[in-house]
Amino acid sequence: MVATAGVLSACGSGAVGSPDAAKPVAENKPLVNKDNWPKATPDRGLAKGLSLPLEDYMQSYADTVTLDQATRHLQERCMADYGFDIQLTVAGATPPPNDNDANMERRYGLTDREAAEKYGYGLPEALTDQPRQKVPDLSEEQVEVLTGHGKPTKASPDSVPVAKAAPDTYKGKKIHDKGCIGYADEEIGKSAIDFQLASELNGQSFTQSMKAPAVKEALGAWSQCMKGKGYTAATPTESAALVQHTDPASQEEIDTALAEIDCKQETNLVDIWFKEETAIQKQQIADHKDELTAAKDKNTKALAAANKTLAG
Repeated sequence: MVATAGVLSACGSGAVGSPDAAKPVAENKPLVNKDNWPKATPDRGLAKGLSLPLEDYMQSYADTVTLDQATRHLQERCMADYGFDIQLTVAGATPPPNDNDANMERRYGLTDREAAEKYGYGLPEALTDQPRQKVPDLSEEQVEVLTGHGKPTKASPDSVPVAKAAPDTYKGKKIHDKGCIGYADEEIGKSAIDFQLASELNGQSFTQSMKAPAVKEALGAWSQCMKGKGYTAATPTESAALVQHTDPASQEEIDTALAEIDCKQETNLVDIWFKEETAIQKQQIADHKDELTAAKDKNTKALAAANKTLAG
């Protein structure tokens, strides 16, 4: 999760306080720049305005940040109760390229011609050159209180790092079962959130949609269009593999990316594919309405608790 990603990864790898774990924030870059956050719905390109039904049952990036901000606040407050004044990493500083698991911007391959003209199959600098936060250098006791276990250590050079359970108390005060991290998650209700079903259905709908006659026909037309431009590919995934991806993108990569997008526009592939998958997802939702709604309600409840926490 965003708010404690640096701390958790450091604790999990035994790298708390190591030189590699404490990298400086990039100069002249704000930690959180919402302008770089992914849009809830694509606002340009062939996928502009498209949103699949299952997205209503997914967690948006903005919601993820809100939850992480709240749990981070509670973690710091919890640590203060034990006499530790620490500052955890800031949520929202390293946004992903997509708002949720649907990844509409690239679900059907490249769709943004403007971006492809600059980056080919790559990502904008705002996503590849993000600010790096300094991970707090935590003592063994602080790690135990924060996580409920100690720093992972190796019994031998070839062994897997193992973290011992934290003591029951610190200076006479009981340590939470999963440390301050677990305490914060429980207080917000974050630990109850489970989007696994929506994620699984999202993957299944994509696979099923590729077998739909209309999609197969559109992919065939797209493939013929690509052949006419000098590229042999049956799917957008195959066209992406035709060139070596470099940073910055080579002209060859950019040309291939633009051909992929132009052929999609000529064959109406994205709209056809989206229509077929929308129908599949509507049926999935009907078949799993209760489970999906229950998961969504837990997320909504957690967000309400998070906003209340952040409001003071």
